[in-house]
Amino acid sequence: MAVLVGWHRYRYPGGWGPAFSRTYSPQRRELARARRHLTARAVQAWFQRTAVQLRLNSAQAAHRRRVTVAEQALREAQNPGSGPVAADLGTLVLRRHTLSISEDEELPLAGLTVRIHHGPKSHHLIVTEADGDVHHVPLSQSEHEENAVHAFVTRVTNAARRDAVFQACLEDRITAARAALAEAEGDTTHEDAVRIELHDMTQQHRLDPEQAAALGRLKAARQKWKEVTGRLPAR
Repeated sequence: MAVLVGWHRYRYPGGWGPAFSRTYSPQRRELARARRHLTARAVQAWFQRTAVQLRLNSAQAAHRRRVTVAEQALREAQNPGSGPVAADLGTLVLRRHTLSISEDEELPLAGLTVRIHHGPKSHHLIVTEADGDVHHVPLSQSEHEENAVHAFVTRVTNAARRDAVFQACLEDRITAARAALAEAEGDTTHEDAVRIELHDMTQQHRLDPEQAAALGRLKAARQKWKEVTGRLPAR
């Protein structure tokens, strides 16, 4: 209660009489009405600006997302990596762009060839890289059926053919990804339009005749209060 009394006296300064006496009721009503009109106008302007500011924030966030997606696409184009696992056979692991022949040896697929020689106890895979390096991978016949070995080699051959096509178009994809990133970074049309709208609205509010009139009425009410009580109230 004491807080409310203190606040009321702050809003209507000059002592207990101006703050609470019926004698000053007309002046209090006039001051309160002027304050309400100015506040209502300011609140309306604030809501309008806030709505446009939220749209601007949304446009900026959408632009950042487009740029992020384009950046990720460029990174993937520049470094496609090994890709997901497509098949495995013993120590051999076939991925979209590589063939692992051991835990620490991963070969690029493009240009790679695989031949099979069947020995008395083992299948011998001769893996030749595009640069001519040759690797020998023995597979025990007791652990790997001949049909499974041939099926795996067929999958490697097909994957190597597809990867050769993929690698041949790599520079084109990188160029396209760079262009897409540049376009995403430069495409601020929607963002700029909303920013201009916010600027124009702020200017309109600053020059709003109704706002100026409400401010003028409050100034007059405050001045009248000062003339009556000797104290200038806060806005």
